[in-house]
Amino acid sequence: MTDNRRQPDINLLEHQLYEEKRLLEIENNIKGLEKKIDTLTISVSGLVSAWEATSWLVSTVKWISGIAVACVALYTLIKGH
Repeated sequence: MTDNRRQPDINLLEHQLYEEKRLLEIENNIKGLEKKIDTLTISVSGLVSAWEATSWLVSTVKWISGIAVACVALYTLIKGH
């Protein structure tokens, strides 16, 4: 009779051990994902800096090309075709 009462206890302990292992695996997976997110955050930060520098350069080129077109138009107007 004692063995029959202990069997559910053993099953419960086995189940608890299984769940504990599963939760530990999930925790390790989360830690790995956090590390990947940290790495991606650093990479994205670098990309944002590069994008901001590029937009400043593109804006400067647009202004220079606009001034060049205005100078050519003025020169053509003065020369008379």
